[in-house]
Amino acid sequence: MGVFTVLTRCILQPLSVVDDELVPKVGMTFTTLEDAGKFYRNYAKAAGFSTRVRCTNRKGNEIKNQLITCSREGKWKSKISPTEKTNPTASLNCPARIYIHTLKDVGAWIISKVVLDHSHPCCPSKAEMLKQHRELSMSIRRTIENNDEAERESDAADFHTVIPCATKSSIKAQFQDAYTHAKFREVQAQFRGKANCITRLKNSALGYSVYEVGEQVSSSIFDKFAVTYDSVAAEVKCQCLLFKSRGILCRHALSVLSFEQVSQVSPRYILERWSKKVKRRHTHIKSSHDEPLMEPRSKRFDQLVFRSQNICEFASESEELTAILHRAYDNVMAEMEALKGKRKGTSSLSHEDANLESVNELQSPPRIRTRGRPKNRLGSKLEKQIANSTKKKKTKVLSEINLFDAASVAHSSCSQYQGQVINYQFRVPAAGDNSLGV
Repeated sequence: MGVFTVLTRCILQPLSVVDDELVPKVGMTFTTLEDAGKFYRNYAKAAGFSTRVRCTNRKGNEIKNQLITCSREGKWKSKISPTEKTNPTASLNCPARIYIHTLKDVGAWIISKVVLDHSHPCCPSKAEMLKQHRELSMSIRRTIENNDEAERESDAADFHTVIPCATKSSIKAQFQDAYTHAKFREVQAQFRGKANCITRLKNSALGYSVYEVGEQVSSSIFDKFAVTYDSVAAEVKCQCLLFKSRGILCRHALSVLSFEQVSQVSPRYILERWSKKVKRRHTHIKSSHDEPLMEPRSKRFDQLVFRSQNICEFASESEELTAILHRAYDNVMAEMEALKGKRKGTSSLSHEDANLESVNELQSPPRIRTRGRPKNRLGSKLEKQIANSTKKKKTKVLSEINLFDAASVAHSSCSQYQGQVINYQFRVPAAGDNSLGV
């Protein structure tokens, strides 16, 4: 009973947690259609649901009106079972919507119809989890931009600078030319560790050799590793499995390759993901923080963060300085909100300036068949032909059965008649016999 009461309150009273200024009302006017859509999205975020544009009516290239509904509008339900679908969604025929109509005389947009009731619970506290309302904060956006910038600087350093090699090993030069600086430093550490390894051949046959590599870990302790080398396939394997775990050859394998006097390693041991020439595909993905319109705002944000860090560091020395900073923050915040409110008030039209005479010209949008089985779907003609042929076969079988039954009845009646005629004897009439009436 308690759960039903909570759900009922969520459905019937979704506006209890929304400010009256954010609630859409009939007669509200906006300068552009985008402003009206943004206003309804802000209300949806505060109420705890998401929206979508249901239909847009046009006259030529100009938009006449638009219908924006709740995203759970409609009667469609996913055919995938809830056990198989990780994020099941279903439309619940939600009636919440607004109609937006253009006013030609004024050159503005007006809300002509509003439905606020929902057929499902709305949770304002979880609105940010909805896809439409997900946003990156400025600090996270700047962190992403800084990471991208650091990656670009690192890539530039990999291309234009070279880490010198301490030895003249051709294998080392091969890794130096292919790998990034960070990964090549790891390879260099393995080459330096090769000096502590002692290689001994245990067995060799048909180009396949087995080595025992002893690594000195202290003055009197040696760790032994089994390393195999196939000269035909140019393949080396070590018992420590460093290549499988970290993607680089270990010092034991490098020691065996040096013992075998190998000048170039197989390309299978130079992985593309560590290459300096690999193309970073994620940097070419279009995202919100790559928009050029955000660059001035990002610069202003960096300047404000830099100054606020210095102020906060100075104010944190005592309680009095902290209290002064809090009061200053409150005064500045109130002043900025007042300025933002004035700008918002001048950008929108008042209710009295709008002409409501043309509102009645708004017609309901035509019903568009978007879901369900289409009338002329692929294969429908073939299915009709199959159904007709099956129907003809059934009719033919039934007619044959009826004919067989009729023939059986006729045969049985004929048999009875013959049985009765057998008891009679016929005589050939004489020439003057008129008994037959002929």
